Amino acid sequence: MTLNRLDTLYHMVRTYGAYMAALGVRALEMVGKLGLYMIAARVLGVHESGLFFLCLTWVLLISTLTRAGFEKAVMRHVAAELAIRKGREARRALLLGTFWVTLGGALGTAATILLAQPLAVYVFKEPDLAFPLAISAAAIVPQTLAIFTGHALTGFTRGVLGQLVQNGLWPGLTLAALAAGVHSLDGILYALAAANLAAALLGVVLIWRDRGRLRIDDPNADAAAVEHLPALWRTALPLGVVEVVQITLNSLPVLLLAAFGMPSEVGAFSVANRISMLVWVVIISIGTIAAPKFAAHHRQGEWDELRSLNRKVRLTVAAFGVPVVLAMMVFPASLLALIGPGFEIAATALVIMSVGQLVNCLLSCQDIMLAMTGHGGVLRWLNAAQFVSCCVLCAVLIPPFGMLGAAIATAIFIAQGGIGTTLAVRRLMPRAL
Repeated sequence: MTLNRLDTLYHMVRTYGAYMAALGVRALEMVGKLGLYMIAARVLGVHESGLFFLCLTWVLLISTLTRAGFEKAVMRHVAAELAIRKGREARRALLLGTFWVTLGGALGTAATILLAQPLAVYVFKEPDLAFPLAISAAAIVPQTLAIFTGHALTGFTRGVLGQLVQNGLWPGLTLAALAAGVHSLDGILYALAAANLAAALLGVVLIWRDRGRLRIDDPNADAAAVEHLPALWRTALPLGVVEVVQITLNSLPVLLLAAFGMPSEVGAFSVANRISMLVWVVIISIGTIAAPKFAAHHRQGEWDELRSLNRKVRLTVAAFGVPVVLAMMVFPASLLALIGPGFEIAATALVIMSVGQLVNCLLSCQDIMLAMTGHGGVLRWLNAAQFVSCCVLCAVLIPPFGMLGAAIATAIFIAQGGIGTTLAVRRLMPRAL
């Protein structure tokens, strides 16, 4: 066997080993989230579990708003600068991003506390939601920092650790609190905040251990760069819009259903929606590992390597994700029954949403490709089109059809995202597809 073949074999084993490790972390996340949803639903009942999922949705929405895209901007800048040994520039991006997301998280926390009562009474028409919503504000800054440090670690090519910090740790820790006897809604929300805080602190420690790479400065670095990076905020702005739109897409059907339906419907639909999004466990785990390599290959003009990596990513996602989607289509009621009695009412909704996720699974990770190669503006317009579709579909379908209307809207705009980003990559970077 020649040295070139050995080198190719080594890189294949290393790449797929990283994918498997990432999937292992996501499997930990999946077990933690499913266990958390199941036990929380059984302990709280359909009504209070609906309030819990509303609070969880709100925390995710506000955390995304307060990060404003800086987490993905920092991931791209750190990966691209370290690829050509510009450690000081990577450090500058990391510190600037940390400042802005921390400030944003603090503002989001204050706004949630102040608006909890009017939101509960006038928007969701559920006065019992006010106090839990105010408590959930405690999770906003910790979750914001956990997700930010996770993305930063991915920029350091520590994608597996990054996913552990931003997604893998907090569900398990919150589930452990339930297993230890925390069975009230308020207690679960406090446990959620503490779990995210622990994840954020772990992220800070891991970045600190890797700080030596931020001191490296190659005087010939500019000569190795094919692409010059814009200011951090210019990278963050379109990506921030994308992130806000994406979390809005996931949150809007739940929030509108809460405004027009009963908490029991919200609880059942939220569980079905989260089960359908398990395919994202596969997509994000593999895409996150590939993201810094997308940025590095693009900056160095390595088109053959970029195309090869993109194809491997899509194939791997399809191999692991399609069976998950098929299970949702074939056994929807059984999966929902695992959560608790009464959730089977969302079985048809789960089947509908899994159709959209199937398209998303087969056309995966092209949004990450656009984000990591400087096409955040295009991604922003694609997401704006998704947002318009989501608003129109939800407004038309949810009031008359309730849960099924929310499921149909969700399936359509999810499929739209996969199709749109793939067509954009084909048009803008045919050599990468």
